[in-house]
Amino acid sequence: MKRPEFAHAITEYAKVSNVTGASMSDYLTLYEEIRTRKPKEVLEFGTGFTTVVMAQALIENAAEGAPLGRITSMEEHEGWTETALKALPQDVAHVVQIVHSPKVDGFYKLFRGVQYADIPIRAYDFVFSDGPERHSPVNNDKLFDLDLIHIVRRSSKPIHAVVDNHYLTFYVLQKVFGTKLARYSPSHRLMFVGPVTKNDVRHLRKENFVPDLALFGTTELKLRMALDDQPYPIPGK
Repeated sequence: MKRPEFAHAITEYAKVSNVTGASMSDYLTLYEEIRTRKPKEVLEFGTGFTTVVMAQALIENAAEGAPLGRITSMEEHEGWTETALKALPQDVAHVVQIVHSPKVDGFYKLFRGVQYADIPIRAYDFVFSDGPERHSPVNNDKLFDLDLIHIVRRSSKPIHAVVDNHYLTFYVLQKVFGTKLARYSPSHRLMFVGPVTKNDVRHLRKENFVPDLALFGTTELKLRMALDDQPYPIPGK
């Protein structure tokens, strides 16, 4: 590998962590995204090797004169949070805050998903979504990761995001942001979102579905979403 600092960070983390991690191509993608975009506030859903990779990239950015960024890394499992805190290499720990938060069911319009209960309110400009684990804590239904939508809904600052391989999440994000702002890459098996702000979040509008009804043959009702002229209220705001 041609990036010794990158490789060293992963090797050190692997000595004390039994998490399986992502692929090397995913690590390289995240590393290059952070190095290119130089974010100040990174939000990560799911702590692991990717935390170390992105932290290393932030430190290298700062060494070249960029403002030192910070990673807020969310983790739902209390035991893994403790392990991750112990495993985090000391040379990157100063740019990482690992936050334990249980997952809960949540909604955006008709979409039901899982989300973290307590994400710190910060001016995030980059998000990596690989959590929480997608089964509902209520009835174990397999859902999608909802948090990115809520983060964007409260942000006037442009956000870029990388979303790990989960097709239901991809489907919902393309319905909410559109295919131009939520782009799936078959070669990476990742979705790239952004730049998006609260003005890019689409909402369901009242529709007349009669034209979609087929009198003969198969009926397919189309889900239509569009940008609203009026801001949509955020629960708890």
